Amino acid sequence: MSKTKHTTSAAQRREQERLRRTQRGQNTRTTNKRRQQKSSLNTWLLIGGIVVAIALIIGGFIYFGEQQKATITKTATPNVFKSLTTVKPELLSSVGTGGLDKNVASIIKPVKGAQVLKGPTGKPEVFYMGGEFCPYCGAQRWAMIVALSKFGSFQKPLTPIVSSESNVPTYSFYQSSYKSDYIDFVPVEVSDNQASPQPLEKLTPQQEQLVKTYDAPPYTSAQSAGSFPFLSIASQFVSAGAYYSPDLLVGHSFDDILNQIQDPTTDISRSVLGSANYLIAQICKTTNNQPGNVCTADPIPTIQGKLPTALIDNSSVASIDAPRAAILRGQRA
Repeated sequence: MSKTKHTTSAAQRREQERLRRTQRGQNTRTTNKRRQQKSSLNTWLLIGGIVVAIALIIGGFIYFGEQQKATITKTATPNVFKSLTTVKPELLSSVGTGGLDKNVASIIKPVKGAQVLKGPTGKPEVFYMGGEFCPYCGAQRWAMIVALSKFGSFQKPLTPIVSSESNVPTYSFYQSSYKSDYIDFVPVEVSDNQASPQPLEKLTPQQEQLVKTYDAPPYTSAQSAGSFPFLSIASQFVSAGAYYSPDLLVGHSFDDILNQIQDPTTDISRSVLGSANYLIAQICKTTNNQPGNVCTADPIPTIQGKLPTALIDNSSVASIDAPRAAILRGQRA
């Protein structure tokens, strides 16, 4: 028995073709939608992965930075501070100005006609204002420790820190105690060493006036007014900023810095000890060149001749309130 042949009309064939095209379009749209969803998911996964990777990298930098700071701090053995306070005169003489003449000349400013500012015990006052976070303060403190130790002594070792900006190994004057027969050293660390510095010590009204007067034009530029560190040598010489760049100390341990200081041919030695000699020369100008073994030793007389002229009148005294001595020594009241 033969099969009956089914015949499809042209209209039916066109309708069938239209349905097939419609179905293919729907399948294509479904496939494209799935592809888009998958692509979108992949994109978000990629973005999420990048964000996580960036967070890990930043976290890694912070972690290793803190580890580096901790490692540097741990190398600050007591011998480092002791050696800083006993630098031999021959080494200071060998370094001389350290080639800092031009740089220091732009920072140290004379105060003409001002009274000699005297501190809590009636001696010429060396006033310092800085912050533990500040790398320029960190650099200047190395030189200050060397210089101040020629006129007196710290009653206990200073606390080793690493500045939260630029990671400069240094020491803090916070809660320090200093004794001298020739000068009153008055340090104030106004901010601590946190990543976002917080207030640490507060200036007295007299100190605020001192800073307002001399850490400002014409003793510094308008842009630099209020800069750290600020230093007043009995209000006869003032300066805002470090005598050398703190970049020299970045990446070095305390021991390494000390070793380089003890070699007068290194840039660190020339910068730290050259700055110390300039500080000694200024202080000697306010103490009538006492003690003699310090103020007459080479190269101090030569450097004194390079200092800007200040009119010093030791018969006139501007004193700071003695009851504020606890704060003036860098201690909390």
